Amino acid sequence: MFSPSKLERFKVSKEELENLGSEFFSEALPILEKLYNTTFWIILNKKSARKIIKQTFSESIDYCNITKNEADWKSWIYRIWMREIFSFFSYFENDKNTNFEFIDYANIDSSNADFIRDGYHSHVQAKELINLLQKLPPVLRVPLIMKEVYSFNYEKISELIDVPIGVIATRIYRARKLFFLNLNNVYLLEDEKIKWEQKAATKKIFKLRNSSLLADEELNPEQKNELSENLKNGEEFESEILIQRGIKNILQNSIPTEISVQSLRSKIERKAKKNFGNP
Repeated sequence: MFSPSKLERFKVSKEELENLGSEFFSEALPILEKLYNTTFWIILNKKSARKIIKQTFSESIDYCNITKNEADWKSWIYRIWMREIFSFFSYFENDKNTNFEFIDYANIDSSNADFIRDGYHSHVQAKELINLLQKLPPVLRVPLIMKEVYSFNYEKISELIDVPIGVIATRIYRARKLFFLNLNNVYLLEDEKIKWEQKAATKKIFKLRNSSLLADEELNPEQKNELSENLKNGEEFESEILIQRGIKNILQNSIPTEISVQSLRSKIERKAKKNFGNP
């Protein structure tokens, strides 16, 4: 039975509330595991990832009248989830103001990228992977993991993070490049930040981030052809593309795609059934 107070709070009829529940079980619940996996590889802490997912789904249920009026279940959940991710990183806003151009200028040539080309590092163990991802500033790590684990396209990441697509391409390019630098050497990020503060900004990134767009198949055929013509005989850019594709391959081979969080799922199911009734 649904209490009159619950129906009044949700501003829906009994039938509408039951329909919302049915939609929750068919549209929202199936994305729980994938969203948790994405959250873990962003946060790199199981307890915090569980807390974020539990809060996200609980809030989506508690305020389902907003879902009904303004968005579909997935969009509503993504919006709450993104807010929780931002809230977790208390220093996230400061990262957004950091000039990461020193990553663009890290010297790379074909010989540096040979180990990627030859497939020597097609997979890294979980402990090393977590260590390498922890070295990525959150502002770079978040869109990278959203792309590699959840398979959001740049447009969707842009919408959720609320920055232009070009900025997403820049951040993903720099995340992979920095991952490569750390995989290859001991790259002291904070030292590089300090060195770069004294240099003037350039526009090199507008060319380099195309390597990320190519690796992620975010360009249409016409854009690909145009880019290929403009970049003929560009050895440096060939290495950048190789790195983007190589690191993408490493992440996709190293991060598990399926994960079980049955106890968390059970708690959310119980809450949903209490609020909506059985599906």
